[in-house]
Amino acid sequence: MEENQNQEGQQAASSNNEELTNKFTKERKYWSDLVKSMSEKMRDIYSITDLQVEAYSQRQIAAEYAHTLAAHMVRLNKMFRAAKIERWEHYTRNYDLRMDKEPKELHIYKDLAVLVEKREAVQNHLEYMRETVRSIDTICYGIKHRIALEEYRRS
Repeated sequence: MEENQNQEGQQAASSNNEELTNKFTKERKYWSDLVKSMSEKMRDIYSITDLQVEAYSQRQIAAEYAHTLAAHMVRLNKMFRAAKIERWEHYTRNYDLRMDKEPKELHIYKDLAVLVEKREAVQNHLEYMRETVRSIDTICYGIKHRIALEEYRRS
C-alpha cells in the first residue's frame, strides 16, 4: 500500500518536473532571443541609446530572476537533506533487510530521484541565467566601445 502511494507520488512529481523543464526551455528561448536581438542592435549606432536602456533594465530583470532561482535552490537543498536523513533512518531502523552503507545510499537516491532531478534542473537554469547576466554585461561593456569607435570614425 505504502509503495503504491509512493509510486503515485513519484509519477505526479515527475510530471511536475517535466512541466518545470518545459517552462525553463521556454524561458531559455526567450532570453536567448533577447540577447541575440540586443547584439544585433549593436550594429546600428542610432539604436544604441535604446539598446543601452534595454540592456540595463533586462540585466536587472535577469539578475533578480537568478537570485530567485538561487533562493529556490536553497529550499530544494534543505528539502533534499531532510528527505535523505528521513530515508536513511527508514532504511536503518524500519526496513526488513539490513544493508551496508552503499546499498542503503543507492536505495535512498532511488527514492529521491525526482527531487534530485528537480534540483538539477533548477541548478542548470540558475547557471544559464547567470551566464545570461554575464552576456548582457558584455553588451553593456561593448556599447561604450561601439560609441567610441563611431566617434573615431566620424572625426
